[in-house]
Amino acid sequence: MIVTDFVRCTECQALNEPRALFCSRCGASLYGPAHGGIRRKRRRVTLTGAVMALALLLLLGITVFVLGVIIQGALEPGEEIDSFSGQSGTTATIGAGNSAGSGGAGSNTSSSLATGVIRPTSSNASSTLDATSTNSYRVTNLVDGDLATAWNEGAEGAGLGEWVRFEFSRQMVLTRIEIANGYQKDDERFLGNPRVRSLKVEYSNGTTQLVDLLDTKQFQAITPTGQPVEWVKLIIVSVYAGDEWEDTALSEVRVYARPN
Repeated sequence: MIVTDFVRCTECQALNEPRALFCSRCGASLYGPAHGGIRRKRRRVTLTGAVMALALLLLLGITVFVLGVIIQGALEPGEEIDSFSGQSGTTATIGAGNSAGSGGAGSNTSSSLATGVIRPTSSNASSTLDATSTNSYRVTNLVDGDLATAWNEGAEGAGLGEWVRFEFSRQMVLTRIEIANGYQKDDERFLGNPRVRSLKVEYSNGTTQLVDLLDTKQFQAITPTGQPVEWVKLIIVSVYAGDEWEDTALSEVRVYARPN
């Protein structure tokens, strides 16, 4: 006769098979505190979830770092880039040409233009002050050899951004540009109208210069970039304020060049 040791449930007193872990009647554990403690199933730990979580944290950290670098670069002022190429920020030098100061106010030099000066085939301006019964302010006054005449811009205010442009019949290598600043007909007009403080000199090949002019009646020389060009443009950047009027003036522009 075979005797089987059944396991009695301590909760409901039911008999269960020896290998049973839980009561077949009430489901209670057959190995509770009275039987040496409950047996628990071991939890299977997988590495996949931990690896994915670590990867996500690493990706988040890299993203935050990159965004921080970008934001810091946007907030910090970078190195200022000069938009002018060539001889940027140079100051014009006093030339040896005629001036209202040396030749007398309003002296006419139209009969004896400076040797080596080339005449542009056309002269244009962004604006021109309306003529009066006694004076005209057209752009061709800049190349007539007469310091008693002037080009006055006709825009509102001091004419910042206004320009004159000289075109040549063929490509030329400019060697020097001389400028008589202000309206040099007499002292009243010279001081009464604004004079150019700085010019942007723009060439047909795309190069530019930023040149500072002195507040004087003497001719001032600019050294060009030395490259062949078909035209040159002078753009008003800043001015010396006039005592009475707002129409910035130039009296004469001389362009020296040699064929390309």
